[in-house]
Amino acid sequence: MKRSTEARTDSKGAFAARLGQQIRSLVDKQYRRAYRNLRHLPRREYRTVIDGGANRGSFTDAFLQLHRPERLILVEAIPELAQALRSRYAAKPGISIVGAALSDRNGTAPFEINRSDASSSLLPIDPRNSQWFSRDLRVERTVDVPTMTLPALMDEQGLQTVDLLKLDLQGAEKLVLTGGEAVLDRVRVIYTEIFFEQLYAGAWLFGEMNQFLAAHRFKLCGLSNIVHAADGDLVQANATFRKL
Repeated sequence: MKRSTEARTDSKGAFAARLGQQIRSLVDKQYRRAYRNLRHLPRREYRTVIDGGANRGSFTDAFLQLHRPERLILVEAIPELAQALRSRYAAKPGISIVGAALSDRNGTAPFEINRSDASSSLLPIDPRNSQWFSRDLRVERTVDVPTMTLPALMDEQGLQTVDLLKLDLQGAEKLVLTGGEAVLDRVRVIYTEIFFEQLYAGAWLFGEMNQFLAAHRFKLCGLSNIVHAADGDLVQANATFRKL
């Protein structure tokens, strides 16, 4: 009887929390945008979070509208952006900035910085991207950057588990996940960019990523930010996977 009562109390608490979020989303524009973009994340406590491919911190800003993690590690390969993140979050306790590209090996590698820096990658971009997105996405310069595997990052940061692994790496998600197989059982939720077209050389398409993560007991539980090419074809989205 006690367990049943506790379950009803937990259920009421979860309902009240969801209702509170929905009401706040009606009056707070920033919160509404964050709630809409991240509503597919499983409802759980996120104590440790990795923001892989942090760019200018937009994901972190949205996430902090909804959650209060104990540790949040932002990983960004472009040196200027990594330095800007350090300045921006210097006064935020629990937030660390790592200037590196997540990959399948530790060392250094050439990193292609595109005219739209959010499209920069360890992998060569397909020239058709400029047509698909009706934007100039050509490579502007190439720099050598430090690379780091997921196990190395977790070890360096002292993370035993990761409640949320966010990956927005322009195709390099494949490198991170295959290079991090040894620690995927310590990751609870993965929020990642997925492709339906070969936007970068060697990148996984959605079916390949879904098959790999299913083999590691991750279940697809949400799709968001779906993007179509200028001609209407489906090209990319964000996907949420939770550990079973």
